[in-house]
Amino acid sequence: MSPAPRAGGITAAGRVRQTSEVVEGQRQHRVRVGKGNERREAAGYGASVLSPDDRELVAAASRHATTVNDGGDHTVAAALRLDTGVIVLGVNTYHFLGGPCAEVSALSNRAASHPGDPIRSVVAVYGPTGEVIAPCGKCRQVLFDLDPNIRAVVRGSNGLAARPMTELLPHAFDWRAAGAPQRLYMWEGYEQLIRSGAKRQTIRVDDPFRPGAASIVFEKGSGEVVTLTAVIESVETTTRAALSDEDARRDGFTDLDQLDAALEQHYPGLEAGDPVDIVSFTLSNPAPN
Repeated sequence: MSPAPRAGGITAAGRVRQTSEVVEGQRQHRVRVGKGNERREAAGYGASVLSPDDRELVAAASRHATTVNDGGDHTVAAALRLDTGVIVLGVNTYHFLGGPCAEVSALSNRAASHPGDPIRSVVAVYGPTGEVIAPCGKCRQVLFDLDPNIRAVVRGSNGLAARPMTELLPHAFDWRAAGAPQRLYMWEGYEQLIRSGAKRQTIRVDDPFRPGAASIVFEKGSGEVVTLTAVIESVETTTRAALSDEDARRDGFTDLDQLDAALEQHYPGLEAGDPVDIVSFTLSNPAPN
């Protein structure tokens, strides 16, 4: 994270220097958060309870921020915790054309010193105040691209907490998903109809698909996720008013009245003239998993 320069300008560009270092962690294996804390966090409790590793990481970043802070070009320090327990440090370099954030500096140092060691967590500290600060949007995307499960220590309403990139960057662009099969989410009550072939299409509103490979996904109330391999054969755009009894039967319903009732449940307020897509599909693995 690289905050804006102080009012009144910054030091001369010739004074800019890259300051960074690698610190070996006292432990070579990451201390895992206890099962009790995992349950508390999953339930939304104790959000400010950090693991010993994360506390050590914050302390390392804070010390580095105090050391390198010059009040101008270098004001933010970052620390990465690697899988082996090593801590890698970095510092931002401000320039009016745009300079590297502390997190990016630390990533460069890690690439040079421990390229095969996965990153587990990161924290940034603002030197002038000693405050933990959240990664900027660019750094969040960079970290997400490396591993969506990297956790950043940020300040929340209950204090410091370690949060995964998936939480800090919702609806992120994920290069891993480019070219992957489309994900067609279905209500779990339709699973057996789809497996049996009684339901061969779905009516979608503002949920675009295209012919090609797909995964039909059932996220069940029990927490189980079931995925069926499928192929989307065709996508036809029409209106709700133009749907027929035949469309209803291909969708697993007895008649149009049943389909209309389901559409009311899934898309409240859908008007007769509103556009809908008829998405037809076939299964590659209809048998139970």
